[in-house]
Amino acid sequence: MHRTLNPSGLVIALLGFVLTRYTVTFAHVEAPMTFVVGGVIPLVLGLSLSVCGVALTIGSFEAWYVRTIVQWTVLGTVAISVLIVATLYGGPTSFLEEVRTVGIFSNVLIGGSVGGALTGLYAAQNRAVRRKLLNRQNRLVILNRLLHDRVMNAVTVIKGSAPLLRDGADSGLEPVDAILEKSESLEAVMSSVQDLAEPGTEAERQPVDATDAIEEALRRARADHPNATFVAPPLPSELSVYANHRLADVVGQLLKNGAEHATVDAPRVALTLDTAPDTVTISVSDEGPGLSDRNREALEHGTTISEHGDPTTGLGLYLVRLFVRTFRGTVHTEVTDEGTTVSVSLERVPDSTPAEFTSPVDAVGVAPTRLGALALSGLAAGVVMGAYMHLTTGAVPVIGALYGTKSLLIGVLTHEFHSLVFGLIYAGILTALPHWWQADWRGSVGVGAAWGGALWLVASGLVMPIWLNLVGVTSPIPTLRPNSLLAHLLWGVVLGLGHYVSQKWLFS
Repeated sequence: MHRTLNPSGLVIALLGFVLTRYTVTFAHVEAPMTFVVGGVIPLVLGLSLSVCGVALTIGSFEAWYVRTIVQWTVLGTVAISVLIVATLYGGPTSFLEEVRTVGIFSNVLIGGSVGGALTGLYAAQNRAVRRKLLNRQNRLVILNRLLHDRVMNAVTVIKGSAPLLRDGADSGLEPVDAILEKSESLEAVMSSVQDLAEPGTEAERQPVDATDAIEEALRRARADHPNATFVAPPLPSELSVYANHRLADVVGQLLKNGAEHATVDAPRVALTLDTAPDTVTISVSDEGPGLSDRNREALEHGTTISEHGDPTTGLGLYLVRLFVRTFRGTVHTEVTDEGTTVSVSLERVPDSTPAEFTSPVDAVGVAPTRLGALALSGLAAGVVMGAYMHLTTGAVPVIGALYGTKSLLIGVLTHEFHSLVFGLIYAGILTALPHWWQADWRGSVGVGAAWGGALWLVASGLVMPIWLNLVGVTSPIPTLRPNSLLAHLLWGVVLGLGHYVSQKWLFS
């Protein structure tokens, strides 16, 4: 479950880069001004597509969201390429005979890719809205069932018990016990209703001690169901997962469901705990009759809950589903002849991460707002580095040669593209480090400077001279100039400072 990358986003990044190289490879044979006029727009679009792919790869986007955009991007590219090839195949000249035709082909292909990406973004957003509406619909169904089942039943008991007390009936303490029990039930239900209808800050996903939650759930279950036997393995002293204050209720609902729906008089409910470096799975096995396929589908995949039939059927498990979805966890069910097992998998908080530096959003990628802030920091770092390089060595136009023409304009554009991409990768690197690295400006700047030094050694020292030689510009391999090292360190320091300032300003 722990994820810091969406690898499918790299398809868009690679596609944008390849199409851009295809454009400038053929366009650079034209006059420089012709390339500037006819190549800048497709160059910017292609490089923007690559940046989008990198952002999707390291961002905290769900896998289905990224895959939807990737599929439409590829579909747009393929559809436009087939259309252009089919059109040119019957033309008076073959596109292989005319360089300009190849340039037009690649430029239009970039347009098709960008159009596909925008269509994919719209489709992904549309699907996200549908999922949100489905979740809201399920919450309303659960809310209705809670009010009809738990609240109305409790009110019936209270109304039936209160007259006995009023009339002074000689009936012992049973009416009082019934009133107290149902009052506590009403309090619990109304608390759940509040989280379903208007989730507050306590309902947000955050680090929670799973051991405490399980122990609390077992204590309640044993008190409420003395005829049932609840077994559990020895629990670790500390085990943190991403959930909220409802985790004990989730485990309690699973235990309660196992005790109340068993087919024997003295049921046995077994709780097991499976831990992995990234996940914690809590499973509860009972001796019940099992769940219907529709109920299992609703629990595991969040499909629409039926509004018909018995409102009490599966009510506790539906609550489990809604709360686990808030935790960004998963629910899995298994039905056998012996009974039913319901498993809840949650993301584990790294043991080495202090609670005060824990970020449940960044644990699964970089949040879009942080991506935007880091993109601005990367662009600013690129401006500072580019200005230093241009004033000291005048090397910025050489960067443009990587893309087909030794032009200051193209050099500035492509240099900012490199800075933006490497700045986003810096954001991905931070998600793999303990969060206390970001709590002090020295940590952010230190990581930025180290990343800049690594880029000087690999990207500038090896990749760039090899690339220049491939496009016809002679350059020694490796090229490790001290002035270039200083420029990259300056870039990393500005990037790290920009990141630290943005965290303090936007997220503190």
